[in-house]
Amino acid sequence: MSFKKEGQDQSLNQKSGDYNLDEEMKNHPGFGKPLPSRLFSGDIYANFTKTAKEAGYLPPFVALQKEIREEIAKVIKIKAADRQESEVKGVIDEINKKIQKYNTTCPPMMQKGRVGFTNIENQIKNWE
Repeated sequence: MSFKKEGQDQSLNQKSGDYNLDEEMKNHPGFGKPLPSRLFSGDIYANFTKTAKEAGYLPPFVALQKEIREEIAKVIKIKAADRQESEVKGVIDEINKKIQKYNTTCPPMMQKGRVGFTNIENQIKNWE
């Protein structure tokens, strides 16, 4: 026969861990202080990116954006060297897969279109 109430399935170790986490949070120098008002004024996303950049955090989609930009620049050089169109299109297909991944991980306002053989020179400006 069990006298447990619903929602009381936590083990003793889990409760102990939660207590230790609470104690660690209370010892943090910023505990109990209000958040700076600048975080809630203006563009919240811009405030987040500025704070993250100051802390040294680089979102994965930013790293992917840089990678895509570098690959587009390489394709433009390959295309200028008069390589076969099929060879260039193969590399462009790989870039478009990365663009699709980028678009699923970045904020909607930062999503970008796919590149093609005819418009790749114009697309490099969008990725700078």
